[in-house]
Amino acid sequence: MEKEIKKKKITSIEISYSNKRELKELSNKEAFRNIIMRNSFKAIKEAIKNDKTTVELFNIVNLSVIIKLSYLYYPSALKKISNYFEEYEEYEKCAEIKSLLNSLEE
Repeated sequence: MEKEIKKKKITSIEISYSNKRELKELSNKEAFRNIIMRNSFKAIKEAIKNDKTTVELFNIVNLSVIIKLSYLYYPSALKKISNYFEEYEEYEKCAEIKSLLNSLEE
């Protein structure tokens, strides 16, 4: 029996803003950063596990934009995500990211 591969459901978000200042304020909000970092980490981890050369991170529905990341950028993205988790003292996540980075170097 063949194993069925489940397609990861991409995280959909809607970004509403009236001007650049509002967009900048949104990017600095902790709740927004938390969603971005955690969902990005989850998606990249799954992509590495399944040997994917690209990963779809987010669908910004109201702008009709899908944010994708090439495997070439997995390491730099993971380092930024690790810095985020380190800032909040989530060292288990940092260790998990370090392990993923090591697996990419092999």
